[in-house]
Amino acid sequence: MADLRITTKALPEHNRVRNRAMLLQTLFHEGPRSRADIARGSGLNKVTVSTIVGELIDQGILVEAGHAAEGRVGKPATLVALDDDSRSIISLDLSDAQSFRGAVMNLRGEVSHERRVDALTERGDDAIARVIAMIEELLAEASAPVLGIGVGSPGVVDRDGVVRFAPHLGWFGADLRGSLKERFGLPVHIVNDANGMALAVHTFRENDDGRSILILTIQRGAGAGLIIGETLIDGVDFMAGEIGHVVVDPTRDTTCLCGRPGCLDAIVAVPALRARLDAGENRDEVMDDAADALAAAVAPIISMLGATRIVLVGPEDILDETFAQRTQRCLTDRTLPSTTSTIGVEIGSDGGLLALQGPLVAVLSAELGIS
Repeated sequence: MADLRITTKALPEHNRVRNRAMLLQTLFHEGPRSRADIARGSGLNKVTVSTIVGELIDQGILVEAGHAAEGRVGKPATLVALDDDSRSIISLDLSDAQSFRGAVMNLRGEVSHERRVDALTERGDDAIARVIAMIEELLAEASAPVLGIGVGSPGVVDRDGVVRFAPHLGWFGADLRGSLKERFGLPVHIVNDANGMALAVHTFRENDDGRSILILTIQRGAGAGLIIGETLIDGVDFMAGEIGHVVVDPTRDTTCLCGRPGCLDAIVAVPALRARLDAGENRDEVMDDAADALAAAVAPIISMLGATRIVLVGPEDILDETFAQRTQRCLTDRTLPSTTSTIGVEIGSDGGLLALQGPLVAVLSAELGIS
């Protein structure tokens, strides 16, 4: 994928959309600015800035937001700001093991309406029908023009929005984007759920410059999303992050949906863990087993790519700070101490919101250049 954030002035041969994206990116992350400050910070000339700002004000995306504090001779400069509520985005999270969730959100990733429906048995076309029904309900709640629809789906998702492989939902080559675009006539962006959460952390959470982010999700299965620098890694065949079908213990008497024994999914997926706990197995032993299997799958990723921030996302009754500590310990056991000494393993605060903000960022990035 292209760099997530646009930070350099466009050359003459580039599309002026790049300049608009850089301007919106500045206001999104740095807050209200005067036209002159935007020009100085971006390297764009004042005429270009004034033209773009005027167009965005006419569209209602930007608003004038008072005057800059006095400190210069002359008339105080007028500030412009992003109007967070000028557009609505419909965001869906399909990663949960038991339900689908959807929300109406503003440009800042804040939820105004939310829906959750059980999705224990829906597969194939029935699952798509359930998604369409949720979107219809959410569109009726949107109070501003809808910028687009974002969906976070488990499995392998290509850049055309086709879910190539999501056995938990019975999707094999399902053109989810095409189905939704035909039905609603709005921009639609489909993203792998773990990739989406990586985007959400990158956009909405504090992150030290230069730190690579590795999101590990445990829901219907296990998945990973990786951002190195400003680039989301999705792989040539969109398979990057598909760690659920890494065989971590071929001798284990478990059978994954892919048909092989010892896959990570069969060991750490939420339904598998809950089944063991409900059967009366010792919780510490179950969670130690899960942490070790997870570490076995991701230790090579960390050693090769140098991820420095790991965020674990999943249901709160399964993933907690103790599990994060277990995972850190297992990673240390499987790598050189110098490799993992600077790594932070944390639980994604409000992972449910991250799962909705991820598809929202996919829409923001594609439609406005904000990420």
